Amino acid sequence: MKAKPNTDQFKLKKDPSSFLEGGAADAADKVEKAQTVVVQPVIETKVHREQKVFRLPLDLINTLKREAYERSMKTGSRVTETELVEQSLRMFFGK
Repeated sequence: MKAKPNTDQFKLKKDPSSFLEGGAADAADKVEKAQTVVVQPVIETKVHREQKVFRLPLDLINTLKREAYERSMKTGSRVTETELVEQSLRMFFGK
């Protein structure tokens, strides 16, 4: 007669019921992480947007990409290059 197999390797790190409950456990993790990070406010207004294409020097493009990535990692949520440009222009023009 064979012995029962060892199922310890199949133990889940997270409780599957948290998925069914809407990911409350993951949201709680994000809240704890977000409370320790200082977040700069981003102006989020519902306005009509149009596309504008600019040619920028390569060093500015790389700096913008790096800053967007670093802020995304710090805040735990996505920060786009467009948001950074918009925020900078609003500060420059005083709006």
